Amino acid sequence: MDYKKSADKILKDVGGTKNIDYVTHCMTRLRFGLKDESKAKGKEIEKIDGVKGVMSQSGQYQVIIGSDVTNVFAALPDNIKDGDSVESESKPKEKLTPKVIFKNILDYLSSSITAALGVIIGSGMIKLLLVILDLIGVQHNSTYNLLTILGDTGFYFLPLVLAYTAAKKLKTDPALSIVVSAFLIHPNLISMLAKGDVTFLNVPVYSTTYASSIIPPLLATWLLSLIIPLVDKFTPNWSKTILNPMLSLLITVPIVLVIFAPIGAIIGQGLSIITTTMTNYVPWLTMGIVAAFLPLLVIAGLHHAFDPIYLSSFAKVGYDPLFLPMMLAMNFSITAAVLVVGIKSKDSKKESLAYSSAVSAGLAGITEPGLFGVLLKNKKALRSAMLGSGVGGVLVGLLHLKIFAAVSPGVIAMVSFVSKKYPTNIIYALIVAGVSFIAAFIFTWLSYKEETEDNGNSIKLNNHSVLAPIKGKVIPLEQVKDATFADKLLGDGIAIEPSEGKVYSPVDGTVQVMYKTGHAIGLLSDSGDEILIHIGLDTVKLEGKGFEKIAKQGEHVKAGQLLLKFDMPFIKKQGYDLTTPIVVTNLDSTGKKIVENNKSQEIGSSMPIFDIQGGN
Repeated sequence: MDYKKSADKILKDVGGTKNIDYVTHCMTRLRFGLKDESKAKGKEIEKIDGVKGVMSQSGQYQVIIGSDVTNVFAALPDNIKDGDSVESESKPKEKLTPKVIFKNILDYLSSSITAALGVIIGSGMIKLLLVILDLIGVQHNSTYNLLTILGDTGFYFLPLVLAYTAAKKLKTDPALSIVVSAFLIHPNLISMLAKGDVTFLNVPVYSTTYASSIIPPLLATWLLSLIIPLVDKFTPNWSKTILNPMLSLLITVPIVLVIFAPIGAIIGQGLSIITTTMTNYVPWLTMGIVAAFLPLLVIAGLHHAFDPIYLSSFAKVGYDPLFLPMMLAMNFSITAAVLVVGIKSKDSKKESLAYSSAVSAGLAGITEPGLFGVLLKNKKALRSAMLGSGVGGVLVGLLHLKIFAAVSPGVIAMVSFVSKKYPTNIIYALIVAGVSFIAAFIFTWLSYKEETEDNGNSIKLNNHSVLAPIKGKVIPLEQVKDATFADKLLGDGIAIEPSEGKVYSPVDGTVQVMYKTGHAIGLLSDSGDEILIHIGLDTVKLEGKGFEKIAKQGEHVKAGQLLLKFDMPFIKKQGYDLTTPIVVTNLDSTGKKIVENNKSQEIGSSMPIFDIQGGN
């Protein structure tokens, strides 16, 4: 794999550097902050060597690479990394609905914690090394004691690491952020809080310890990001260098100490209670269900919601009895499922991808290549992996399995289940891994077929036909009351005055763009034709009201498949013209032309309206 070539192609297909606010990476994915996601060519990106898939989640455009992600990231230009140097254009603010708030919180958590995983994993593996040295009888000399301190350092000072990564995410001052969190773990403060009866300006201060904490530094950094620009508004230019840092600390630290840090500590304690409850009351059922759906959570990026839970558990008791043990079941189930796909596949490219994904998942616990590159395209294999993961999750609950390092479990990381205090734990881990693998392998072997099944609903067409996406009255494009379409500036086609509020796919192809407002859809047919369906004129101004998106961006659809619904009476009541142009936008580049094959004014959805013929 040519990392530079792949990086350059990815950069081009996400819209170039001018379309990028920042790019970071986690263990398997490049995570882009894009100014306009509609400019990203998902279908083209998926064809790039080394790319396993793409998705949009939590405000980020994610390109799934796998274990080579750090090499591809290194080949990207330095000025777009971490959002330090790219000039960001102003974006319209999203309306703060509960869904948007949850998405933003999850994005903040996952981005901040993901960036700190190197410290968490490194410190955890050092602590495991000490367990192994202890088991083989190595003397507790000064070297051993220094390694113990090194293993503890990453967790004890985790608030400082998270303060830095959170500041980078929020684009606020990382140095001041570190100072605010460092205050919370200052030895003198710890000593004062341990004695109790601490007040600030006669306001009681909650007595607890913030070492190894997760939520308090994230809340503190978020508050600081609001205070810094507020202070900047009220200080004169000549004094900003001196006054701004001092005032930012004097305002932020007391609020953090009295309000936000205690809230974070209480949330952390609540997460520990949740963990205890899930592991004490019917754990086999709870973990069986969660483990079964875990592959879907990973696909959606929602698995990061568990990050504070398992990290809090490590900070409190030194191990995780919940999330990462379930990941063990999932990882080996995915390994088995993609392995079966590789064995049964007659396509050499699919076979190669499946085998490499199985190695990645089984050895290193990196499942995204298998999930996005193999299982998402083979739903029966995905369901089989979910069943195998569920079976393993039941065993995790029955055996009370624990993991002692914050790593994604695979063969290499099986040492993370070794414990002198719980000697049978590693045996339980091997049982969970083995049963999960065998169950998923059998389920996949029995259900998987190489051929794509026809559900009987797809419409058969020749390679050039385009169907009517909407039922209604056909009119020439020249009669559309919008010069952009009437003058064919975007391309040639026809228009329909709809009589039904449903939009169906006119071709077999991929939803290249599903606009957030739902007013327009861009499709790339399997024959390479780019088709724009624009529901109504100026309907973008409705900001999504009256539209219900059914298909998703990046989804492969069949001709006649429902893509979208729209409320005709509502949209008309708002005064908008519902005339819907259907335009082929890449005729100039392909050398093709449109030939109408249905002169009827009234047309039903999914009836042929024109053919696309010719070509370079």
